[in-house]
Amino acid sequence: MASKEALIKKLISKPAPSNFTMRELDALMKKCGCRKFSGGRGSGVGYMHEKTGRIVQFDAPHPGNELYRYHVNMVRKFLEDIGEA
Repeated sequence: MASKEALIKKLISKPAPSNFTMRELDALMKKCGCRKFSGGRGSGVGYMHEKTGRIVQFDAPHPGNELYRYHVNMVRKFLEDIGEA
């Protein structure tokens, strides 16, 4: 799996990547000190930053595994807010 820095670089690249997968997101969030949880409506997924208690939550992409552009933007903002990007 790619390093934290490589995953952040891919995520914040311009234009926003259309091939950032849930697997890559899971790895990145874990490396940033976040815990994954599921909940909400059917395909809801979220991540909680352990130090700050901040949460980002959305419906997982389906049927594919790549994040939608608005997911990428939400995750970018979240990582900026917790000081990781």
